[in-house]
Amino acid sequence: MKKIDFYILKNITSNFIISFIITTFIMIIGNTIKIYDLLFAKGVSITLMGKIFWDMVVFLSIFTVPMSLTIAINFVYTELSNNSEITALRSCGVSLKRLYLPSLIFTVLIFFMLFYDISFLSYKTKLSYKINITQAFKNKIYVGLKQKEFYTGLQGTTLYAQKISPDKKTMYNVFYAKNNSVITAKEAHFQDAVFGVIINFTKAHIYSKKEGVIEYGTTQNYKIAVSIDSETKSFTDKNDTRFMDLSELIAFHNKTHNREALYKINKMFVLSLSVFVLSMIGFAFGIIFARSGKSAGIAISLSIFFIFYILEMLGESIFKNYGIIWTIWLPDLILFIFASYIFYKKSTN
Repeated sequence: MKKIDFYILKNITSNFIISFIITTFIMIIGNTIKIYDLLFAKGVSITLMGKIFWDMVVFLSIFTVPMSLTIAINFVYTELSNNSEITALRSCGVSLKRLYLPSLIFTVLIFFMLFYDISFLSYKTKLSYKINITQAFKNKIYVGLKQKEFYTGLQGTTLYAQKISPDKKTMYNVFYAKNNSVITAKEAHFQDAVFGVIINFTKAHIYSKKEGVIEYGTTQNYKIAVSIDSETKSFTDKNDTRFMDLSELIAFHNKTHNREALYKINKMFVLSLSVFVLSMIGFAFGIIFARSGKSAGIAISLSIFFIFYILEMLGESIFKNYGIIWTIWLPDLILFIFASYIFYKKSTN
């Protein structure tokens, strides 16, 4: 029986690796399309580009690891069923519960890997991704900005400078326009910020049109913050739970009793434990839908995976609106009952 366990475990491992590579590649393509103009802009080094792609892989593993596990287990047991290997083993007195043991062992290993990833790596990597993307955004500005040319790479704004210093940090005789506002200034200076850049206009003249009325004013210094999105401006917020790991969240919650921190802590455990539910479903569906072909079981298993995240969003919405903490566990609870039922029915049939 040890040889059979090793044979199943080896096949699950190889299929998991292949599935992980494919699903990660597909999801990276989707994310790359969104930031294509930043990622492949002039001034972005190969090193910075590599860091951004690595950040994507680590953070996306929250989703690709459970998905790949479901596909791998489903594929292996579908293959065993189609080759009549499961029938042969059952005729020798080997139960389906016993045949699930290699998958359970592999799932336990994946659980520890995913738990560490979710609790201590992925959300820190999310912060690293934001910082690296912001750096690419800065590089795009400094490389693309040229004197005596209109520059439109600042999110719907137009920037023009008669002269620019060699380091691209100082502009002279500047024109800046956005929506219904226009700024002209003798000088403007770029200042690097964690979330992007700050443009400090010196001796600025400001024109603004509101409800058909043109307003005009002058000021010695006028600053405008430019970032990729509104989220980047909270990088320096020490109370931002989006980028905390498990130990930081626990310490923060014990100190402040913050609801968002409590939600994040529970979510980490929910996502990590989901692999056991998805593993059982992948196993049962691999046998149930063997005659329908590999694609049918995989498609249905992936549908369950997406249902999990729909339930997860539902639980999050209920918690945020009504403060009911246990609803965060809704996807694990519902799918565990479903998985246990089909697993029991199939293993005792």
